[in-house]
Amino acid sequence: MKSRTSRRWSGVVLTTFLVGCTTAPPLAEVEGTVTLDGKPLENIRVEFMPDPESGNSGPNSTGVTDAQGRFKLTCENQQSGAVIGKHRVTLTDLKQWEGLTTSREDANKPLKPSRIPSKYTDVVQTPFRSIEVKSGGNTIPLEVKTP
Repeated sequence: MKSRTSRRWSGVVLTTFLVGCTTAPPLAEVEGTVTLDGKPLENIRVEFMPDPESGNSGPNSTGVTDAQGRFKLTCENQQSGAVIGKHRVTLTDLKQWEGLTTSREDANKPLKPSRIPSKYTDVVQTPFRSIEVKSGGNTIPLEVKTP
């Protein structure tokens, strides 16, 4: 009788452990603004990537700025927010692709120049490192500086 009970508890503990390992990391709401030399930037894709160098992991979160440069993040799993912890943040100027389609005629057309310096678009070079998402609500301003 004692061994049967032990086996049941072992199974419960193992199941709880396995389920716990597959749960998603905790998220927190994140909103903010993107400005270029103090002026709001519209139509910028903001991507928060958990920084493994800081011990953070999980899915990325993205948002797009409005006319006032405001964004709100949505996680890859379609939940609102971003993984709690430190992130690297990249910015992509979506205006570069305005007016272009996937047609063959547009295939050789050059992109418009980016309003964002290239270092902000690269996960390795971005100056937005160790941007921390804390539990609860987060308002994170991202100020882009021209060289």
